[in-house]
Amino acid sequence: AAMIRLFLLLLCLAWPVRAAPPVPVAAAADLRLALPPLMRSHETQTGARFSLSFGSSGQMVQQAMNGAPFQLLLLADASHADRLAAAVRGVERRPYALGRLALVARPGNGVTDLASLKAAISAGRIRHLAIANPAHAPYGVAARAVLAGMGDTPPLVLGENVAQALSFVTNGAAEVGLVALPLARAAGGGLIVVPVSPTLHPPLVQTLVLMPGASPAARGLADRLTGPNGRAALARAGFGVP
Repeated sequence: AAMIRLFLLLLCLAWPVRAAPPVPVAAAADLRLALPPLMRSHETQTGARFSLSFGSSGQMVQQAMNGAPFQLLLLADASHADRLAAAVRGVERRPYALGRLALVARPGNGVTDLASLKAAISAGRIRHLAIANPAHAPYGVAARAVLAGMGDTPPLVLGENVAQALSFVTNGAAEVGLVALPLARAAGGGLIVVPVSPTLHPPLVQTLVLMPGASPAARGLADRLTGPNGRAALARAGFGVP
């Protein structure tokens, strides 16, 4: 009997233990810098594992509606979360941050704030201005609202998401841009970065969506983001608190 028990024990030890697959999470591109360290510390503390996709809120909601297996979506506004809730029964929504917009400008254009941007546009000194595509990116909608108050605007260079819009300014494809403050702060390259008053555009109430049947790991990460640790980390990165 002892031999049989030993044999069964060895059999169990030799049997490969399949680790649970990582939990799929979709996140707005403005979280590209702030989210990974938060997630890594959460993984270390809990043993949960996540796979992260970044993109524009509209594209990620479309993917979720088309059957992408995201359990948690961290969107850049409330309207895309509402659209997902209207299409999929049983989702849960929670605000987790307020998005902040920033003016970014390459040095040498004389642009140091919105007033000097307007003057530079009027004088024809700005050839291209980068924003995220308003068709599916909340930061693009906010940027367009800010530009609406300026009258004439130069040709727009549209990024697929707010991170790509910023890259157009850093690589010189556009002289100025209106992008997410947390990304702009970290861009470097001598760019001029000026926070835009949130009163100039509809509020970006960044909202997370837990899909029906979301795992305890996905819920744990959502709790972390909306709890004191997550809010403090997001505030340090340049987000507002809802």
